[in-house]
Amino acid sequence: MFGGIFMEVVGSFFLKQANGFRNLIPSIMVLVGYFSSLILVTLAMQKLPLGVTYAMWAGLGTVATVILAVVVYRERLSLSRISGLLAIVVGVILLNS
Repeated sequence: MFGGIFMEVVGSFFLKQANGFRNLIPSIMVLVGYFSSLILVTLAMQKLPLGVTYAMWAGLGTVATVILAVVVYRERLSLSRISGLLAIVVGVILLNS
């Protein structure tokens, strides 16, 4: 599951650098990231329920992507964005309980 989340974050990270699929290497990384993510998440769904798996994949992938964007691209975090991220994390925790 976490491999699928990691690869989804890789794909998302390279979206900005791909520049509308005009840059070859970042575009390839987007495709490899998302494709491998889908494979790994599909494998995780053999043992985990769909709702829990998707919530973890989408939610934790979003949180990790935002953190990466703040660190690498210097994107700003407002109080509302931090609140939204906390809501995502709480939602994932509740779905797993």
